[in-house]
Amino acid sequence: MILFLAPRTQVALAITSRVLAGVGGGYLSSALLAIAAASVLPLSRSDATIVSTLLALLCWPVMMMMCFSTRTATRAWGLTVMVCLALAAIALLAGWRP
Repeated sequence: MILFLAPRTQVALAITSRVLAGVGGGYLSSALLAIAAASVLPLSRSDATIVSTLLALLCWPVMMMMCFSTRTATRAWGLTVMVCLALAAIALLAGWRP
């Protein structure tokens, strides 16, 4: 069944999708960045944790802005997934075990 939506509904769904990608994907990418950076940084554990947490706090708004700067919501989701996969790979290669 093909569902045809009014243009106003399509815009609302696109914005909702971008918000979900920005909030959920931004949170996940921030958490993964904190894990990856804490695993990779050549500092003491406490210093690496503080530095990686501060970096993660910068990552979330950047991801949110990225989701709204792309042309389509699909591209926003794709970029979010790619960033999260890359950060997870870095964290796993650095020795992080979930």
